[in-house]
Amino acid sequence: MLKARFLCGAKCVMVLVMLLTLTACSGTRFFYNKLDTLIDWYVDDYVTLSREQSADFQNRVDQLLEWHRREELPAYAQLLTDFERSLDPSLNEQSVATLFDELSVAADRLEVRILDLMIEFGATLSLAQREEFMLALEEEQEEQRERLLSRSDEAYRDNVQEQFTDNLSRFLGRLTDQQKETLALHTRDYQRFDDAWIADRARWTKELAAVIASNTNDWPSEVQGILAGREAARSPKYVAVYAHNRALSQTVFTEVINQRTPKQDRRLRRKINNYRDDFIALAAEAEPLSPAAISP
Repeated sequence: MLKARFLCGAKCVMVLVMLLTLTACSGTRFFYNKLDTLIDWYVDDYVTLSREQSADFQNRVDQLLEWHRREELPAYAQLLTDFERSLDPSLNEQSVATLFDELSVAADRLEVRILDLMIEFGATLSLAQREEFMLALEEEQEEQRERLLSRSDEAYRDNVQEQFTDNLSRFLGRLTDQQKETLALHTRDYQRFDDAWIADRARWTKELAAVIASNTNDWPSEVQGILAGREAARSPKYVAVYAHNRALSQTVFTEVINQRTPKQDRRLRRKINNYRDDFIALAAEAEPLSPAAISP
C-alpha cells in the first residue's frame, strides 16, 4: 500500500529527483547523493517501519537510484544539450513542446519504476501498517483541500505567477520589466486546476481505502489496477484544464526565454552547462550492470 502513497508521492519524489537536480541553485551532486535518505524520511511520515523493513526499503530505493543514475541522467544531459541548441536564433513553439513532452515522458518512466517498487514493498506491510498509511494519506488529502481551495481566484493566479518568477529566475537571474509584464499578462488566463486535482485525488483515495479495508490476498494487484487506471478515469474538466494550462505554460516559457538579455543568456547557458556536467559526472558513478542483468 506504500505504493499508493507514491501516487502523490511519485510526483513528489520525481520533483526531488528531477527538480532538485534541474533547478537547485547549488550542490546538485550533494543533493542527488542524499536522495535515498530524503526518500526514507519522506516515507517515514506515512508509515512506521521496523528496522528490517526500513533496511529492505532502503535497498530497494538504492537499486532504483542506481537505475536512474545509469539510464536516466545521460538522457537528461542530452535533453539539456538539445535545449541549448534550440536557443539559437530563438526558441520556437515546436522546440518547447518537444522539451515539455520529453520531460513528461521522463517523469512517466520514473513514476512506473517508483510505483512498481512501492507495490512490491507494500506487499511486505501488515494490515495495521497499511491502515496507518491510509489514515495519513486521508489526513493529507484534507490538509491539501483546505490549503488549496481556500485561495481566491486572484490568489491562485498570483501563486502561479510567483512560481514562474521563482523558477525562471533561477536560470535567468532577475527578470526584466518586460518579462514580468509577460508573466502578468498570461497568468491571468490560467484556469484553476486545484479543484479538479483535489476531486481526482479524492476519488482514487476512496478506492484505495476500500481495497485496504477488504484485506484480500490480491490487494496489491487491485491497487495496481486503480493506479494504472487513474488517467483514463479523470474527468473531462481535469483533462481540458490541464491541457489549457500546459499549452499556456509553454507559451509563457517561450516568450520569457526569448526576451532574455545578453547577461541572462550567459547565465542561462552557464546553468545548462553546469547541470549537464553534473548529470554526466553522476552517471559515471553508477555501478555497471552485472553480466546476469545484461544477458537476455
